[in-house]
Amino acid sequence: MKILAKDMKRGIVTIQIQSREDCWHLYNVVERGDFLSASTYRSKKESTDRIRSKKEEKEKVFLKIQVEDKEFQKFTDRLRIRGKIVEGCEEIGAYHTFSIEPGMKITVEKEWKERHLRRLKDALKSHPKIAVVAMDDEMATIAKIHEYGVEEVATIHSHRPGKMYAHSYDEREYFGQVLSKLKEMRLPLAIVGPGFEKERFAVFAGNELRKFVVDTVSHPGMAGVYEALRRGVVERIMKENRVARETRIVERIMEYIAKNMPVAYGREEVERAVTLGAVEEMVILNSMLNEEEELIKKAEEMGAKLEIVNDWHEAGEKLASLGGLAAFLRYPLT
Repeated sequence: MKILAKDMKRGIVTIQIQSREDCWHLYNVVERGDFLSASTYRSKKESTDRIRSKKEEKEKVFLKIQVEDKEFQKFTDRLRIRGKIVEGCEEIGAYHTFSIEPGMKITVEKEWKERHLRRLKDALKSHPKIAVVAMDDEMATIAKIHEYGVEEVATIHSHRPGKMYAHSYDEREYFGQVLSKLKEMRLPLAIVGPGFEKERFAVFAGNELRKFVVDTVSHPGMAGVYEALRRGVVERIMKENRVARETRIVERIMEYIAKNMPVAYGREEVERAVTLGAVEEMVILNSMLNEEEELIKKAEEMGAKLEIVNDWHEAGEKLASLGGLAAFLRYPLT
C-alpha cells in the first residue's frame, strides 16, 4: 500500500492498492458511514428511449459513496464496497459498488481512530507471503500463508502402496512434483512433517529453493500446516507475518487458561477486567470491532494494548470459541 495524500484534519487519506493484502487491510479500515471516492465504471445513461443493447456501454466516472456494506473475497485480488452515491453524477442516492483491486487509487474519508491508523501503518510495511509444505511418505500438502488466512494450494500424493507391502515407490518423482510446485511459488518455505521424508526432500531440493527451515510436526496435510503455525515455525522465517503472530497470541491465551495464569475471556469476564483497570492486552476478533467499540475505547483509555485477530484461520476459530474476546491481565481477578 502506498499513501498518495493525507489530510488528517479533514480525515482524508488517498491510497494506492498494490496487493491483495492491501485489499484486506482496507477491508479492516473502512466501516459503515465512511466515504470513499474513486474512478470507476458505471452503465452509461441513454439520452433517448431507444431499447438498450444487451451489453450496456460503460463509462468511466469519478464517484463518492457513503459506505453501507463490504465484502472481501478470500484468495482473490478483489474487495467489494457498496454504498449510496453522494457525489459525482446525477444519480445521487443510487447505489454503486466499488470493486477494489491492485493498481486502484481510492480516497477514504472517515473519523480515524488509533486502531485504524495502526492498521494503515502496518499496511505500509512489506509482508512477504510464506509457503509451508507438510509432508510424509504418502502425501505433501502445500499452503500459502497470507496476511489474512491460510490458503491450501495443492496436495500431492506419492501413490506409495500400504506399509505392509514391500514394494517401493518412486521417491524422485514424488519429490520432483512437490519441488516443481514450490518453485512456481518462489516463497520462503517451512518444510515440516512427522517422519524423515522432510529431511530427504530438503536434501533432494538442494539449492533450488529460497530460504527455508525444516521442522517436525505430528501430522502431514493441513493439520501439519496449522501445527507449524502454532509452534512458531513460520515465525522463524518471517517474524512480521500477521497470521503467524495472531496464532501465537491465541496459543498464549490457551496456555494461560490451561495454567490458570492471569487471563480473562468471554464478554462478561473481559468487561469486568476492563472496568477494574486490570487489562494489559486485549485480544478481539476483527468481526467484533464495531459492536465492541465502547469497550475497546475504555480499555485503551486504561492503558491496554489492543490486538486484533482475523476469524478466517484456525486461531480465529479458537478465539471465537472463547467468545471472541480475551485479555491478558496485570493481576489475577478475585
